[in-house]
Amino acid sequence: MTNYDAIGDWRIRINGNEHGMPHVHVSFKDGSRVSIAIDTREILAGSVSPAKRLADVFTDIAANKAKYLAEYRRLNP
Repeated sequence: MTNYDAIGDWRIRINGNEHGMPHVHVSFKDGSRVSIAIDTREILAGSVSPAKRLADVFTDIAANKAKYLAEYRRLNP
């Protein structure tokens, strides 16, 4: 498992022994959680309210796509 530094009120984590499309887990300080596909930035599970809280998350995933994909593949060969 790789935990990245918190940004604002959220943090990204990538787990090993995962399945399906490459994704990240995003945890918010209020306990909200979502799983987001790295390639498409589609929400795979969970929810956050209001949805606009995800804007910075989507920007971060887009900016760091290669890094997150590489780490996902390293942990999930």
